[in-house]
Amino acid sequence: MRVLRLIGQIAAAILKGLAYEWAVNLVRLSKRFCRSVKGIFKYLRQGGATADDSDRCKTISNPAFHRPDPCIYDQYYLTSLGLAVTWDNPDISLLLNGVPVVETELLPNTEYTIRSVIWNNSYEAPVVGMPVQVSFLSFGVATTSTPIAATTVNVGVKGGPGHPAVVDVPWITPPTPGHYCLQVQFECFDDANPNNNLGQNNLQVVPATSPASFNFTLRNDTDGEKRYSFAFDTYTIPALAACPVGPLTAKISKSARLRELRERNNPANFPLPPGWTVDLSPDTVTLAAGAEQVVAVEVTPPASFHGEQPVNITANHQDGHAGGVSVVVTKA
Repeated sequence: MRVLRLIGQIAAAILKGLAYEWAVNLVRLSKRFCRSVKGIFKYLRQGGATADDSDRCKTISNPAFHRPDPCIYDQYYLTSLGLAVTWDNPDISLLLNGVPVVETELLPNTEYTIRSVIWNNSYEAPVVGMPVQVSFLSFGVATTSTPIAATTVNVGVKGGPGHPAVVDVPWITPPTPGHYCLQVQFECFDDANPNNNLGQNNLQVVPATSPASFNFTLRNDTDGEKRYSFAFDTYTIPALAACPVGPLTAKISKSARLRELRERNNPANFPLPPGWTVDLSPDTVTLAAGAEQVVAVEVTPPASFHGEQPVNITANHQDGHAGGVSVVVTKA
């Protein structure tokens, strides 16, 4: 009898505890239900948007959530930061039968390999299955793009395996001889910086036969009329600065790093050499949306010049940078 009485007491205690826990959970669920109903009525009163969330797609800012930042040498992004650029893209190259070739001496109707190098600025988040589009354009600024190939790529974290990633796609050049520009563009889901995802290779070698003459096409790819002017410089990508010797005493902030880059890569630091002139016809042009204009260029070096000299021509309009071309003037 004593054993049965003890079992009954234990069972009663268990049932009492379960009943109490059930009652507490019921109260909690009731409170959550009431809050949800109030939230729904508030959402409907405000026309489908809550006061603190006008955009239903929110970016997660929790530090535990890491975002990738795939990137390439993107001239449009770099110019927006006030940096000088070259249109001889260091991340885009051409190969013929596996051997790198000079991009300005392409054969018509010939299969080449376009090789692009894609980086990741994130130390924590890799890039998986990212779509990559490769296309070509006629030599010029904002000309129409013709697709070549589409593929996907994985990019490891910065400094880790699979970083940078190399993407090779085949390209049969057009049957019409000429100079063409190459573009590599990609789009990553939840990219930490989607502004550095378009690289363009836009280089031509021009012999200086008093003067060096060539043409390029300028196209207005905006939805409104634009007035264009042009600027010149001789910028090339400088060698990397030497790493500091010894332990680091202080971490450089992002703003200080950007300020240093602007000082080193300011277009004003790379003027035309003495005795050089660049003449464009027309030197300014107004274009309606979608309109094109062929611009004739004459680059005249001094009589004593021999060797190679890069020259970058940047097209600007009232709302910013439109693009540019790079040429290498040569004279034996």
